[in-house]
Amino acid sequence: MSVDVNDPSSTHAPKGFPLRFPQRTGWSIFDDDVTYPVAVMFESAIAHNGATMRAFCERNGVSLAPHGKTTMAPALFRRQLRDGAWAITAATTWQAKTMREAGVGRVLIANEVVVPGEIEWLAESIAEGFEVYCYVDSIAGVEIIDATLRRLGAERPLPVFVELGIPGGRTGARTVADGMAVAEAAHRSPHLAVTGVSGFDGILGAVGDRTAGEVVDEFLDRIVALAEGVAAEGWFQPTPEVILTAGGSAYFDHVVDRFRRARLDTPHRIVIRSGCYITHDDGALHEASPMGETPRTGHDEHLEPALEVWGVVLSRPEPTRAVVGIGKRDASTDGLLPLVKKVRRRGRTEIEAAMPRRVVQVHDQHAYLDVDPTDPLAVGDLVGFGISHPCTTFDKWRAIPIVDDEYHVLDVADTLF
Repeated sequence: MSVDVNDPSSTHAPKGFPLRFPQRTGWSIFDDDVTYPVAVMFESAIAHNGATMRAFCERNGVSLAPHGKTTMAPALFRRQLRDGAWAITAATTWQAKTMREAGVGRVLIANEVVVPGEIEWLAESIAEGFEVYCYVDSIAGVEIIDATLRRLGAERPLPVFVELGIPGGRTGARTVADGMAVAEAAHRSPHLAVTGVSGFDGILGAVGDRTAGEVVDEFLDRIVALAEGVAAEGWFQPTPEVILTAGGSAYFDHVVDRFRRARLDTPHRIVIRSGCYITHDDGALHEASPMGETPRTGHDEHLEPALEVWGVVLSRPEPTRAVVGIGKRDASTDGLLPLVKKVRRRGRTEIEAAMPRRVVQVHDQHAYLDVDPTDPLAVGDLVGFGISHPCTTFDKWRAIPIVDDEYHVLDVADTLF
């Protein structure tokens, strides 16, 4: 018998769910028939983070289009939109299509689209009333979109943002002059509408004697210069406003500060795109976020880690080594390794706060801990880990329970990777 694991009514048990999977909610992750590892998100932290980001945006007069690729979870998209998100950001046309099918009404594709079939889908979606944007960073890309839409006889132009990048980086015109040339080419096409400018600051860091903040500010100032240059030439076709957008999860406070300085006569909207705020983390983002370990927003506001992965101690093969059943298939390892936060002893119901320590090594299904010989951690104990970089934890789970603070399941976030 075939099983559709993505059907919410299916009786197939997703990873980390009870083996008999009688219902999607109402169970506890510590029930006897739950399989480990299991990932969870705390309802209280999600609600706190959503309210915190909404307050930041309202106070600063900016909009949020969170990177949906972080979670690819329609349940979280809906929460973000209810919290006031202006749009959801995608990285690919496939993601944008998935978001539209999930009920999202406005999607920003923060990437170039140069495949004719994908451009055709964009044209069809726009004709049907769906609001979608994409990037351009080259005259060649402009020509591909123009030729495809001309062949299709598209009646409505595709709204595009001119993307600025950095030398040696990923996409984006390398200089303001290059960006101006792209904007002019797009403006001359009847099939494109230059609607804004964009960039991504999340990959920037300290260079020489310049701090990461100084490098980011210089980059953001060049985006502003591009916007002012395009506006001065009259190449924007606002629908109904010009969009200035940048900002991952580390420097969105810098984006607000620098973009506010733009001198534009036309109505414009500043859009930040943090995706990881919704769950935050116990690692690299906590260190970098303006609402993390060292708050930078000028207000007493912080984000809370919402995502945990629990695993069982499989082996204590040496006095100073414990092996837990989570690995690269279950938690992100591209930033800092998982952080031990909690322990639930075998046969006990209490959850103990553990001495925080990072996993020292991971394989596909195993995490290695260095422990003191006197540490009582034993085979069969459960360990709760905080993670670093939620993006590459979400894509390892088809369904993640949303739990209360006692780990009872209130809802389930299905993911669509």
